[in-house]
Amino acid sequence: MNYLDSNLVIYAILDETETGEWSRDVLERVQNGDMSACTSFLTFDEVYYKVNKVKGTDIAVKNLDAFLTIPNLRFINVDDSVVWKALELIRKYKILPRDAIHAASAFIAGAEIIYSQDSDFDNITGLKRMWKSQP
Repeated sequence: MNYLDSNLVIYAILDETETGEWSRDVLERVQNGDMSACTSFLTFDEVYYKVNKVKGTDIAVKNLDAFLTIPNLRFINVDDSVVWKALELIRKYKILPRDAIHAASAFIAGAEIIYSQDSDFDNITGLKRMWKSQP
């Protein structure tokens, strides 16, 4: 199982460079069933916030509608088990709460790989971060 951080989705929507193209390719692999993936419902909030800020509400809503309906993408609820695991990760790794919620969601879903540009995930034992410059 692979976990998709919100920045991958944001790049897929907003970036017209090779980073955006690579991000769209990752999402396409999930959509086609070539890659199993999950993300947190927290991603919904983060994607909306950034896309709305850059492109406006209509574009943000249109893209979120498409995002929420990607076949083969599992959404993880942010519930008490995620929050308690996030608190454990905050204590252990001194990471920010949103990063901790993403990492906790990944662990609860059984993901071992997190697709993210955020190097804060590099130090979390049990998660391997993948980004476009890596194999």
